Amino acid sequence: MLPPDEKWPFLLRFPIGCFGVTLGLGSQSILWKNLASSPDLAFLHIPSCINLYLWSLSVLSLIVVFFIYMLKFIYFFEAVRREFHHPVRVNFFFAPWIAGMFLAIGVPPVITKSLHPAVWCVLMAPIILLELKIYGQWLSGGDRRLSKVANPSTHLSVVGNFVGSILAATVGWDEPAIFFWAVGLAHYLVLFVTLYQRLPTNETLPKDLHPVFFLFVAAPSAASVAWMKIVGHFDYVSRLVFFVALFLYSSLVVRINFFRGFK
Repeated sequence: MLPPDEKWPFLLRFPIGCFGVTLGLGSQSILWKNLASSPDLAFLHIPSCINLYLWSLSVLSLIVVFFIYMLKFIYFFEAVRREFHHPVRVNFFFAPWIAGMFLAIGVPPVITKSLHPAVWCVLMAPIILLELKIYGQWLSGGDRRLSKVANPSTHLSVVGNFVGSILAATVGWDEPAIFFWAVGLAHYLVLFVTLYQRLPTNETLPKDLHPVFFLFVAAPSAASVAWMKIVGHFDYVSRLVFFVALFLYSSLVVRINFFRGFK
């Protein structure tokens, strides 16, 4: 650790959370792709080029952030190791691969209209390895048991299952899609209950991290889309999970003071 009055090198000031930028851009590219291709919204005449521009920007941001973080991994490995053992930052190690799946799902039709299953295998493999490590720690207990390390950013470790399920259904692999949807649902239910009844001994998040509470909405939203993609229509299961996400979003929006004052 450097002295607090000394300015740290740029790489040390570059956290794993910077991959959140690509997550946001990638999800926006998917949104505008669906808006432009939806027959029900054809009267809006939304140009498909918006999806292309956002997707290109997402690819660029992922390349830049990934390259910089690899430099940090090479020159400051100890700092990366400490991030991996941090209860909040460890969850953002899922972000690069989730962002990659967002780019695969939101790829513009002018580039390709179909995806090879190998894309899913490459992007899902690191998530499986991370889940075996982190979920195993939750299961075996110790200092990294879920009741001690759970925080809103932990939802990222669950969202990867649902996004991977969406991509698996997109490439035509329904069985892996159902498998990871089931795994995600099982761990989301445990995480949801744990976060709702957090123990008094749990550390509270700093005020600057309060926006990550909106990750409460991410997991059920992704689960709803994933199940719709698997079965082919918006059935009761998709609606049920969607309404859970809608209620959680509403309960956060009305708490304006909770998100005031962060930098």
